[in-house]
Amino acid sequence: MKCTNYLHHIIHTKAALRALLLGAFLCPVVSCTDLDEQLYSQLNNENFLKNEEEVLSALGAAYSGLRTFQKFDNMWTVYCTGDEAVVPGRTGGDWAGDGQDQQMTDHKWTVNNRFFRGSWEQFFAQVNACNRLIYQLEQLDATAYASYISEVKVVRALWYLWLIDFWGNVPIVDRFDVAQDYLPATSTRSEVFDFIESEIVGNLANLSKEKSSTTYARADYWTAQAILAKLYLNAEVYTGTAQWQKALAACNEIIGSGQFNMSNTYGENFISKNENSPEAIFAIPFDAIYTQWEWILPIVSLHYSSQQTFNITNGPWNGLSVQTDFFFLYEDADVRKEHNFLWGPQYTATGAPLLDPGYERDPAVDPDGAQIHFTPTFNSLYNTARQSGVRIKKWEIEMGGNGFPSSDFAVFRYSDILLMKAEILWRLNAADAEALALVNQIRERAGVEPFASLNAERVLNERGRELFLEGWRRSDLIRFGRYNDATVLRPYVSEPYKQLYPIPQDQIAANPNLKQNPGYN
Repeated sequence: MKCTNYLHHIIHTKAALRALLLGAFLCPVVSCTDLDEQLYSQLNNENFLKNEEEVLSALGAAYSGLRTFQKFDNMWTVYCTGDEAVVPGRTGGDWAGDGQDQQMTDHKWTVNNRFFRGSWEQFFAQVNACNRLIYQLEQLDATAYASYISEVKVVRALWYLWLIDFWGNVPIVDRFDVAQDYLPATSTRSEVFDFIESEIVGNLANLSKEKSSTTYARADYWTAQAILAKLYLNAEVYTGTAQWQKALAACNEIIGSGQFNMSNTYGENFISKNENSPEAIFAIPFDAIYTQWEWILPIVSLHYSSQQTFNITNGPWNGLSVQTDFFFLYEDADVRKEHNFLWGPQYTATGAPLLDPGYERDPAVDPDGAQIHFTPTFNSLYNTARQSGVRIKKWEIEMGGNGFPSSDFAVFRYSDILLMKAEILWRLNAADAEALALVNQIRERAGVEPFASLNAERVLNERGRELFLEGWRRSDLIRFGRYNDATVLRPYVSEPYKQLYPIPQDQIAANPNLKQNPGYN
């Protein structure tokens, strides 16, 4: 599609800012003949960034890169090493391959696992993209563009929030103008913590507090507060020292703003075109047409034959499923269970039984026969039936669409902030009445009975039920000391050092200043 046609389309179909974030960087200069990112890195301030419009267009690079968080080689590092989801090997060899998908779940990964390598490379590429934008804006006019510089620094801090959570000890790279042979050294997790904190606190005054269609999905004051809340919530894990009061203050800043509310129903947050959700503090825009193949959750999760259930044009891959233990965290009456999952006998869009022409004909493996029954149990992690595993439909799968979400992904959601506050108050006082009321507010919307009191299991698992696949379960499990616990699919306690991922071996080979995380040497 020509640039002019694309821009004409999005201007007339989406809010201008959302359109910019979805795809304006497809056209960073006057031509779209070369989409290689190197094209941008060769730009200089003599032929670009001449006016406000061009600066806003350039900012799209910081935001479009956020979509890599959901890419194929990245999302497993969050979803499958906790207890939420799994990619099992299936009979016939599907998804079995070299076993690296399953290694994420059984915690037997190696330093050469491709998912860690892909994530590390993507995350630091986005840090570099932010550094480049900051450098260019500072060269232009650091005072005039102070608010934009602060905005990009908040995006960079978000990448470092993920980096400190996944790897802990990582290089702090905060400059673009470095020598060609620059090899950054590993910083300690505490140093990375201090860097993220200082980057946020030092830029708060320059950030917008406005919430409107023109500021949607931009890193603002409230995004910065949410990053601080997450950072302080996990401070004891990251640094050894708890900072509950600071975490509480950040949560209260967001809650007390009056800018956000719980939606009337849980499902409203995950419909297509969900940019009007009152819970979205910071979201990554997606569109089934313009960002297809960037967030492929339905395609990865649904059974091959599920194409007939939703009449989607792309064939699913029969991969990502819900772990057994996690599925059974939900009560039957919980509306989130019905919204998030597909289980039991499956049917076509016309109501006919959904058949699997390649089903396992051994009744011991597949006693239900040709009709697909998604089961919450698995024969094994490495060799299970094709129909094993509850499937995922949390974000709307549009009937007759291409199978890619048009839902924006909320990195920070108001319900999460409420549950974070509840956890903090509970940790400070296990009998705190407000903590209980906040958790029960979430449960009331879910259609389940209120708790009479709180304990660690209830606090942790209510977060899990509400925030399924929103990216926080892994850090929640670690914070509650449950990450290494045995599960149905991993019937043993894994080593504590697995709470940090290994720095990819090829990165260490290329940079002798990097230091591998303990346990992986």
